[in-house]
Amino acid sequence: MILFRRASEFSLSQLHQVMVLAFSDYVIRMDMPLADFERMIRARGFDAELSWVATDNEQLVGFWFIGKQDAYPGTIYAVSTGTVPNARGKGIASKLFAKVEEYAAQQGYHHVQLEVITSNTAAVKAYEKLGFQTKRNFQCFSLHKAAFADRNSERMPVPADWAEIEPKAAGLWECAPSWQNTAFAIRVLADGVAAYKIEQNGQLAGYIAFTRKTGAVMQIAVAPDKRRQGYATALLTAAFANVNKEALTFINLDEGDETIMQALSKLGATKTLQQYEMHRALQTSTAHGQESMLTTP
Repeated sequence: MILFRRASEFSLSQLHQVMVLAFSDYVIRMDMPLADFERMIRARGFDAELSWVATDNEQLVGFWFIGKQDAYPGTIYAVSTGTVPNARGKGIASKLFAKVEEYAAQQGYHHVQLEVITSNTAAVKAYEKLGFQTKRNFQCFSLHKAAFADRNSERMPVPADWAEIEPKAAGLWECAPSWQNTAFAIRVLADGVAAYKIEQNGQLAGYIAFTRKTGAVMQIAVAPDKRRQGYATALLTAAFANVNKEALTFINLDEGDETIMQALSKLGATKTLQQYEMHRALQTSTAHGQESMLTTP
């Protein structure tokens, strides 16, 4: 019999195992080690009490892992969702979401958001059926060191403490970062993230924050009056010099940020995939009461 339970009843290792199995035939294989899984969910604000899983004869077969951030009061985020291959077609995903929605609404949350790869049409349709709507289009890129090697800049970035950059960062943005690239995520990853800045006349002119291990650029921004003057090139050069990778990656950049889209194209970056950021209002517990009766085993 399929039961729906809070993720807090299970170990991190068990949650990791069911995610790996659910994504074994996904568009992008996610066979990440346990340590990487733990870092990923922590950086996205994972909350085991808000997260729900499905079991069949005590075996985990489905999940909605949920995160939260203080910067987004009233909003929950789907860190990851999935159903193992042999348990699909039973309505587990929608019933899990009903549990997530009912409990989150009871806790005072009123909004949920997630990302989904655009080419995964089955998942997109499933989320749309649940009432999710696309709010932003994200692009992902890879910038190879070889394609970037001949670029030079006279600008000289210096190492910086993220706590020094954070209060000034938003003033340089054209679009807000995606959930996994927020200041919250950078703070959680702590020493796993390196930051560099360029200042002019005591003002922040540009900065970059990237993961030391993987070379994922979490944030990069240049002040509006400093763009197209080599600042981004200098910041990316600093990142390459401090990451032992042949490429830097950019995950979920807002397509509406024309400056970064044009800059990465000009610098030789290649698109790797696209994602939708989808949102949905949460129903109140009163409005949800009738549906919850249908999802309780």
